[in-house]
Amino acid sequence: MIYFVIRMLVNAIALTITIILSPGLSIQPLIPGVIDISATYLIFGLLFGAINALIRPLVLLFTARLLVRTMGLFAIVVNAFLFWILSWIAPDTFVVDGFALFWIAFGGSVMAGVVLVMEAVFGLDRPEFHNKTETQIYWRWVGLLSSGRRNAIAENLRVMQITDIITRYTKDIAVEMTPLARFRVFMQELLFRDVDPMSNLSLPETARIMLQELGPTFVKFGQIVSSRAAQIPPDWLEQLEKLQSNVPPFSYENAHAILLHELKDEPENLFATFEKEPFAAASTAQVHKATLHDGTAVVVKIQRPNIDVTVKADLNVMRDLAKGIQKRQQWAREIDLRGLVSEFADGILYELNYYNEASNIQLLTRNMAQFENIIVPQVFPELSSSKVLTMELLQGVKISDTAAITAAGIDTYELSRHFVEAMTKQTLFDGFFHADPHPGNVLVNLETGKIGFLDMGLMGELNRAQRMALADLLVSMQELDGYSMGKAALRLSKPLPGRKTSDEEFLEEMERFGQRFLGNANADISYSFTALQDVLRKNGLRLDPNFTLVFKTLMQADEIIRRLDPNIALSEAAVESSKMLARDLLTTDALAQTVRTQVSRSSREVIYRIPSLVEATTKWLDQYEKGRLSVYVDTSDLSKDVTKLDKAFSRSLERLVLGLVLAGWIVGSAIASTVNLRVGDFQLSTLAFYMFILGALVGAYVVLSALWKSRKHDEEDEYY
Repeated sequence: MIYFVIRMLVNAIALTITIILSPGLSIQPLIPGVIDISATYLIFGLLFGAINALIRPLVLLFTARLLVRTMGLFAIVVNAFLFWILSWIAPDTFVVDGFALFWIAFGGSVMAGVVLVMEAVFGLDRPEFHNKTETQIYWRWVGLLSSGRRNAIAENLRVMQITDIITRYTKDIAVEMTPLARFRVFMQELLFRDVDPMSNLSLPETARIMLQELGPTFVKFGQIVSSRAAQIPPDWLEQLEKLQSNVPPFSYENAHAILLHELKDEPENLFATFEKEPFAAASTAQVHKATLHDGTAVVVKIQRPNIDVTVKADLNVMRDLAKGIQKRQQWAREIDLRGLVSEFADGILYELNYYNEASNIQLLTRNMAQFENIIVPQVFPELSSSKVLTMELLQGVKISDTAAITAAGIDTYELSRHFVEAMTKQTLFDGFFHADPHPGNVLVNLETGKIGFLDMGLMGELNRAQRMALADLLVSMQELDGYSMGKAALRLSKPLPGRKTSDEEFLEEMERFGQRFLGNANADISYSFTALQDVLRKNGLRLDPNFTLVFKTLMQADEIIRRLDPNIALSEAAVESSKMLARDLLTTDALAQTVRTQVSRSSREVIYRIPSLVEATTKWLDQYEKGRLSVYVDTSDLSKDVTKLDKAFSRSLERLVLGLVLAGWIVGSAIASTVNLRVGDFQLSTLAFYMFILGALVGAYVVLSALWKSRKHDEEDEYY
């Protein structure tokens, strides 16, 4: 009851301030002599609260994406609409003078802003401070509403949720930094009968909890940020690292339902034992320990329920936001923000299909077979699906837990050397590498000292030419050769859209880069790679997406190595490991096998081409004897452009004809409505007026439809 009263008072005060600041708005007593002006303000405060609680969510359910596409400006329209409803309910009491549309829009915006500030001060919308453990059940039904590649309702719901959560936490953080913090705490104790849990948390803790409440997509983003330990303050790093393996779990009832649906049997029948309580939970899944009927200890990775709907909605909203920012901001164009968001989105969606991870594990197992100190868990395909993955249980601690590793008597230098060898072979020799080696995904068995890789959902791939360019880059870094590093970087990069590039200017700057950064003994590889990307962007270049991923991987690996032994530099260690691996892998037998493989491929290609070569030669000789030669010109691209032009011209012609007809209709109706002609009881001007209204509505529909279709035709993004 107290909350309701305070909310009504806040709305009434906000309305009073709005009327004072808006000369075109005024409020008269609702019933003169019965309900005075003060009571009228309270009643309208109550009405505004009801409209805001009931109408706003309904409007945003169908239009929230416009907030993203207009960079928040659509909020003015929403606020104006709500304010108009308030004036429509009691037009004699809520009086709008002069230019009504302007004052309604102005008043709505002022009212929304004042309410926002007062809610923050009075603590009315504090963060709910609950760990979001599972996606709500209604998302399952929302997922069925998809139309084409996008689900408008799901995206609108996510925009509403995201803005609400961020607004709540931002207001709480902002007021906490002001002298009003104590008053806010007092009001929350009065309203909620408890102390705000947020008041005892640090800013990094608050940010981490907010990311958890925002959902898997944002937790994943926090995990990526946490891998950049060198650029993050220690207190922030401590909290963000908790997102790697300390995310709240979802209920066993949901886990049981997913197992039953995916594996078509009860867990009790599939496994000898199955622990209902998960022993680990991550952004997109949680893991349960189990035992197979033959006694093998395994873990069962179960995807969070219904997250595919929310994740796809989040990613599409992010793409819309990135597109809008890139259109308006130079810095976003320089870094190709849309491209970065696309890479992030593609990686998350790939990870959501556990069939991909199962095949990745099997391939990585074969590639790591030569290393005695590297373990990759075995997969059990018969107990796996797209949302469930059963694999061997690996025992150990995070590779970043140097205290436990040292206490177990394990040499951290040797451990780092084994890790470098494994990552070097993956990136430079196999071209198939673990793309997310943060400490939560790399374990050390304290009994055997072996390193185990987890979470192979995201893997990177490099072809032979890309691996050679990467090796050249690392060697150049070790030799402090900025020019050669620049040559290698050119092979790893591509021009940014609409930017002119100069290789000579870039290489000159890279020489200076080598003198400034590569000679700094204290500079880690993360620092050097970040500086390199700044130079690339300055010169209108960006890394190929594959190398954005490999650089992220190398920075994560470098962070692990420096925790194990601060004296080891990744570039130097990788080059040394490459030499040792080359001696082991490039044996006489291996080279002979490579030559045989290439000769076999070339021979088969020649054999396949012989018939067509003979036919082409014969045809050419026939034409030569007849005194004429045919020349083939590829116009496929031109044909596509001509087809597009033809379609665009046809659409424009159709719209022009329809526009002329509608214009004639509207003008004719307008003229006819002024003619005073009556046939019996029938007035011609009345019919003409309704025809005019109908024509105007049809015209508006045609214009909106044309704009919508144009936007659809111009859309180049791949949505999910």
